[in-house]
Amino acid sequence: MDWAPLLLTGLAFAAIPEDDKKMHFAAGAAIAKTSEQVFELTPLQACGVALAAGVAKEAYDRSFGGNVEGADALATMGGCMITFRF
Repeated sequence: MDWAPLLLTGLAFAAIPEDDKKMHFAAGAAIAKTSEQVFELTPLQACGVALAAGVAKEAYDRSFGGNVEGADALATMGGCMITFRF
């Protein structure tokens, strides 16, 4: 088994300082991988779906009094990066 992707994922996840950003990162990875497999999207298209989900979440927060942070949307999109095949 090739451990490099798992190791890189763990290092990337550990480097994120805030728990909230870690949840956004993990959600972005899950959204991207799921949309890639279910809807047969390319990895780049799947990252677009993750970005859209992150932006939609921040729009929801803005509308309903949540904490709006652009970095949250970027963390969500950042999670898609671990779904790319090298």
